[in-house]
Amino acid sequence: MGNRLLAIMGIVAVVGGGCGQEDIKVYRVPKEQPPPRLPAEHPGHGPRSVPLTWTTPAGWQEAPPGAMRVASFKVTGPDGQQADVSVIPLAGGGGDDLSNVIRWRDQVGQPPVTAEELAQSAQAVTVAGQPALLYEVAGEGTRILAVIHRREGTAWFFKMTGSSELVGQQKVAFIEFVQGVRY
Repeated sequence: MGNRLLAIMGIVAVVGGGCGQEDIKVYRVPKEQPPPRLPAEHPGHGPRSVPLTWTTPAGWQEAPPGAMRVASFKVTGPDGQQADVSVIPLAGGGGDDLSNVIRWRDQVGQPPVTAEELAQSAQAVTVAGQPALLYEVAGEGTRILAVIHRREGTAWFFKMTGSSELVGQQKVAFIEFVQGVRY
């Protein structure tokens, strides 16, 4: 009987301890709003700010450009592998190449590189007859090809991300696409 009495007293103490806590607080948090879209006329954003032309490589499917993209493509390999291609202009420079490549390396699970290592890995390409650099970043199962082209205060990012095997197979098509772009 003593154990039973102790158990009942313990339950009463626990339940009773919660009494007097009737102050319920209600919080109203405003719903997150999506970031504002910049108008197409904004410098460096949107297809109307700088007319861009290109030739779409065989097997690439054009997709709706989206908020920041002026062009977007989907690539599907024979085994269902996927890759995404984007063209994004960023007014004001878009950060330095080293910071961008380090971010992309992090996205595919690779450690940062030094400025010297970056310079050794960059491949020279041309965009609209002007020099640009191609960076290739590969991780386990994912690969990124990215060209950064700086033109009139805008950094143009041409980027292919997807299955490592498919992106590797599409490297020549990606370079031809970038080199065929005209402003």
